[in-house]
Formats: sequence, structure tokens, C-alpha cells
Amino acid sequence: MNVQNLVHALEANLQAELAGKDAQIVLLERQEGAIAAHDPAALESSARELQSELQREIERAEKRARILAMLASALGLPPRPRIAQIAEALGSRGEKLALRRSDLRVRCAEALRRGRRLNVLLRAHAGLVEEALGRFLGPDPSGAPLGRGALVDAEA
Repeated sequence: MNVQNLVHALEANLQAELAGKDAQIVLLERQEGAIAAHDPAALESSARELQSELQREIERAEKRARILAMLASALGLPPRPRIAQIAEALGSRGEKLALRRSDLRVRCAEALRRGRRLNVLLRAHAGLVEEALGRFLGPDPSGAPLGRGALVDAEA
């Protein structure tokens, strides 16, 4: 595969990654909305979809690593280059790659921010459940921490 074809393949991969990040952001928003709406079915559905999207991200990353390795070899760069190094080595032909890289950094930061926010919400919810269990059930005679079987034991 020549350099131009590899560049096109990398551009396509980055475009797919951008779309994937957009999908992740939407799914994280849906999860947050499901939590706020107390909708376990919607939360479970969006969690499954997010898991699938993360699997596709892994596949895209593996493909991108192969393309980058071939480009590095073709351009005389060290193995495992970053996209910025490829774009720089390509000069003006790498401007589109540099732009896609910048767009991807923005989307990754947004997905990370939303993921962290979702994590905070889930931890807060877990803390409230733990506190409710403690107030209503009291300590477990076996010494098991609350939230790990205390409710089931109380119901039995």
C-alpha cells in the first residue's frame, strides 16, 4: 500500500473514530438521563449500547495502530508514531490529519468529562443506597458490609 492510500485509510479511521466518540457522548447523555428519570430499562439499554461502542473503539484502535505502523515504516519514522508525528512528516499533505486529530482530542475530552460526571452520579447514588440500608436495616450480625447481602438477609 502506498503512502497516499495509507493516509486515506488513516483519515477514514479517524473519521470513524470521531463518529464513534459522538455516539459515546450521546450514550453517556442517555445514561445520565436514565439515572435522573429513574429508568432502569433505559439505563441498561444504553449501557449495553455503550459496551458495544467501546468494543468497536478497540477494533478501530487496532486498525489505526496497524496503519500508523505502516506509515511510520514508509515515512522512515520510529515505530509506533503518534498521529501528530505522521501529520508533521507529511507536511501540507498532513493538514487534514492534524485537523481530524484536533477534532478527536476535543471529542475525547468531552466523552471523558461526561463519563466522569456519570461516575460521580453513580457513586452518589450508591452512597445514598448504602446510607438507606444502614438506617433501615442496622448492622449485619455477620459483620458483612451493607449493600453486600444485608438486604437479602433482612428479607429472608
